[in-house]
Amino acid sequence: MFGLGFLDFIADLFGFSSDKNTEQKNVNKKQSPVVYHKVKSGETLYSIAKSHGVSVEALKSANGIKSDMLSVGQNLKIPAKSSETIFPKTKKSENSGFQMYREISDEEIARENARNKFVKITKNPPYTIKEGDTAESIAKKFNVSPDAIIALNSLDEKFLKIGDVIKIPETRTAKNVKNINDLAKATGLSLEYLKSLENMEEKHNKIYLDKNGVKTIGIGHALNNEEARKFSGKTLSDTQIYTMLAQDLIDREQNIKLLVGDTAYKKMPQPVKESIMDFVFNRGETVFENKKDLISSLQKGDYKSAIAKMDTDYSIMKFDSQSELKAYMAKFKDKRMFVVEKDGKTLRKYLSGLDKRRLFEISHASKIYKSNMPQEIISSAQNLYNRGLYFMSIETNNGIYSQQTYQNIKSDFNTLVNDWFDGKIKLK
Repeated sequence: MFGLGFLDFIADLFGFSSDKNTEQKNVNKKQSPVVYHKVKSGETLYSIAKSHGVSVEALKSANGIKSDMLSVGQNLKIPAKSSETIFPKTKKSENSGFQMYREISDEEIARENARNKFVKITKNPPYTIKEGDTAESIAKKFNVSPDAIIALNSLDEKFLKIGDVIKIPETRTAKNVKNINDLAKATGLSLEYLKSLENMEEKHNKIYLDKNGVKTIGIGHALNNEEARKFSGKTLSDTQIYTMLAQDLIDREQNIKLLVGDTAYKKMPQPVKESIMDFVFNRGETVFENKKDLISSLQKGDYKSAIAKMDTDYSIMKFDSQSELKAYMAKFKDKRMFVVEKDGKTLRKYLSGLDKRRLFEISHASKIYKSNMPQEIISSAQNLYNRGLYFMSIETNNGIYSQQTYQNIKSDFNTLVNDWFDGKIKLK
């Protein structure tokens, strides 16, 4: 039998309560007045049924509807509620009318059940802000991420007020993770995606500098100053690396849920969920949070638009002064890969490798369409491919690649893109 945690997961996913106290106790035998609903743009049978607290089947039966198609302006008769009601009427949520109904696969059920062994969940009490507190210092006290605290409370870290009481997200701690198979069970992500992530980030048992000069270890784990001191001169075991990655992915999942909404996140098809995770893992929560159109599309269940909008191919670099930024740029002959922000201390650095990463994510998410990838997504991918070649040539001008190396990298790039998109991208 399934545990209570799983039943709650099912209940949350479909928007109804598993609490038996919410069931209708008495059937009103008196004849109820006839209620009609005029269909608005974006509404579905699911959203209308849920808003009126009736089942989809009862709504279809009352109106003699056989398909799931509705027309804007159509008047629907709302059937009287009965003991068979499966959607208690609730306040309209930000996602009402947009979420797509999706059955849970057996694979997702097994994946969710398996997570309990690998993730410890601790509920945290509210916290009163004290003098000297920052989002990072508060997060450290509760072993959660600063981004999760900021997102949960809609905070601006610059304006934390002493005495304010804020909510602290629950602490999710990875445990019992020894290898990549355990990692898949702990995160709910597919083994296929995690192997791709490991291949793209590469596994390092010792501290190394990434392409932006950031101290990193394990599988793409950027070190803060405290961690850099802790791991200096040390060699991590694979168990430590996979546990660290599990924690990174669990933290990012929590932040994505806070930004998109828990219900919208749970309804994402697995390939879309994994691509969004990869986008956030690679670009960070701040870049994702600023992609308002991407987040809006995910909340509406408009995955075609969401996938097409996963096109951010720059890295943000912050400097202490304008002169420091200019000194960095002076190292490069061809500066077309840079955009300086208005403050003069923030730099956008465009990289061909990021176009490649976005193309991977788009192709992975597009598995939900099988062989019928929408043209909107193909167009977005084509643009990213063209930009990738453009920045690759600039990187060669700057001496990052030799001419011979450039030809090899371009050839590998073309092979991957052709494979990912089944020949739908025009190669150069």
